[in-house]
Amino acid sequence: AVMCPMQRDGTAGLLQMDLDRGAAEGVGYIPFLYMDPAHRRQGLGVQLLGQAVSVYRPLGRQYLRLRCAPDNLVAQRFYKRYGFYRVGSAEGTRVPLDLLEKSIGY
Repeated sequence: AVMCPMQRDGTAGLLQMDLDRGAAEGVGYIPFLYMDPAHRRQGLGVQLLGQAVSVYRPLGRQYLRLRCAPDNLVAQRFYKRYGFYRVGSAEGTRVPLDLLEKSIGY
């Protein structure tokens, strides 16, 4: 599933959700979340996270999980602000990536 938020006539960002990956573990996996720099700090990124919760929670998922580069301080700060924490390192990647997770259970 892919969601593309629009603002005026332009694309503001992109949210990709893999509805199968992590299902057996109760995880809603986000392979890709991006906000255009011109549209950051306007509350749109957290709305994309909210969309992911609204998709995954009815499917019985207890967590959101995603990968983030440890040196991407802007993204790391954003995810931390909204409750994500590091649960490990992503495997099989060509560069080091943190595996971040957030509880979305009731």
